[in-house]
Order: sequence, then structure tokens, then C-alpha cells
Amino acid sequence: MNDVTENQRIQRFWSDVYDAAYGEVDQTWTKKSLLSALEQLEDMFRIREQLPVMEVPLGRLSGRKILEIGSGAGGHSALFAKYGAVVTSVDITLSRVRATQDKFNLLDASERGCQALQADSERLPFADNSFDCVYSNGVLHHAGDTDKALDEVYRVLRPGGRTAIMLYCKSSWHYWFNMLFCVGFLQLKMFRSRNWLGHATEWVNHDKQPSVNPFTRCYTAAELRSMFKKYDSLSLRKTEFYFYLIPKLGRLYRRYQIKKYGEHPGGILVYGKPWPRQSPLEMKLGKIMGWAWNIGATKPE
Repeated sequence: MNDVTENQRIQRFWSDVYDAAYGEVDQTWTKKSLLSALEQLEDMFRIREQLPVMEVPLGRLSGRKILEIGSGAGGHSALFAKYGAVVTSVDITLSRVRATQDKFNLLDASERGCQALQADSERLPFADNSFDCVYSNGVLHHAGDTDKALDEVYRVLRPGGRTAIMLYCKSSWHYWFNMLFCVGFLQLKMFRSRNWLGHATEWVNHDKQPSVNPFTRCYTAAELRSMFKKYDSLSLRKTEFYFYLIPKLGRLYRRYQIKKYGEHPGGILVYGKPWPRQSPLEMKLGKIMGWAWNIGATKPE
């Protein structure tokens, strides 16, 4: 009999990812180096036109109560804290919670109420209507029950508050070609497990993978409009297209890509290593067939 719960499998995988991607890097931060890294991170976000700078108004965050669900190593939460937001950051994995709190402490943000907590996205420990903004980047599609987690987002967001969420896109090159055709069909993984997409995604290291990701889901625009139907002012925007994600052949392109376009140090805070810059063509294709839905919506007054 297997006594390991679904949440424990999720916790174990994301703890292993943290150790592989951030464990060593997070031992080296000082206040000075963290502030410099946050400037680089914001610049990278702007180049990529990503959720935390497009759907979140950084210049208007001072004093705002923000909840981040799924903090990673804390880079996004630290960026919001740098702009004066009162950030509450939750993650199911304790190592990520500690890493995020350490960054708040370095920024002296804990003194104004910024805090990192261990919590489950499907059972948030907050009262209704608690936050001005609820933010989650690339997390809730890995939850045991994404719909339940989104119900919690709506519950804790105040009327008139804004949510900014990134979820994976089904109507994308990465899903249909890289994952479904190359990995699911050609490698036969779709015939071995109902959750094959989760098992095939998210590992970040060349070392042997000690655990598997239980869940990864992706969505069409129609599905998202149904999932966010309770909100006003829903916006959907695609980003993130990379040739290097093509199985096998992508490794050759990645070497060319880094030589041609270079790497951006802004990736260190969120990936544990520099980000390979996209080509102009990849940036254009991201808006048409990208892997990321950047979602913005307002809770009705």
C-alpha cells in the first residue's frame, strides 16, 4: 500500500527542483548582490514582456497587499517587495518558503509585514477579500486541483482587486509538437500514464531525476474564459517560444542561440542560471503560439 499523499509527491518534486536549481545560489546573496540581481531580473522580464511587469503595475505597488502563490526561490516576491508592496508569499515546499523569507529579510521588507508561509494553494489560510492583488506565475497548473486553487484566488482577492496568473497554453507549438508529438507519441509516454505531461516536464538539471512532477496541465483560450468567467476585464496574452525546447535537435540550436544572442543574468534569481536570450523570430512566434498564457483579471466590485 502506498501511503504517500498527492501533496507529499508535489512537495517532494518541487523540493528536489529547488535543490537542483537554487540550492547553491541561494547561499550567496547579500543585500547588495540581491538588489543588483533584482534590477537584472526586472530587465529580463521587460525584454520577455512577462507577467510581473506587464500585468502587474510595479510603479503602483507601494503599500498594496499582494499574495504570491508559489514563490519559487522568491525572486518575484522580492521584486514586488522592492517596490514597496506588502507581500505575503506562500509555497507548498518549505525550502522555497525559507529562501523567500531570507530575501525579505535582506531587503528589510519583513519589517513592514512581508512574510513567507508554507501553505497549500487549494486551502489558503487567509480571510475572504484579504489582498489587493493575487499573483501566481507558472504554478497553479501543477496543483492537485487547479480549479479549486483558482476558487481560492477569487475568495481571498478583494472586490476591485486584480489577479495576474500565468498558466500553460495548450494552443502552442510546445504542447502540440514538442510535448504531445515528440514526447507523448514518439517516446510513447502518453500511453504509459494519464499524467504523462507532468512526468515529462519541469526538471531543471542534467543530474539523475530523483522524483517526478505529478501534474502539468495546459489550457485553451476558451477553457480560460470559462475558468475566469466570474471576473471582469479578462485579458489573455501569449509569450514564450523557444526552438531549443525541441527534443534532441534543440540542444544544437541552444548552443547557436547562446553564441548568437547571449545570455541574460536576470535568469539567476528565477532559474538558478542565466537565461538564453530569444531571437527576434522567437519573440514574434511567442505572441502567436507561445507556451505561456499571461492572464489578467479584476474581481467585480
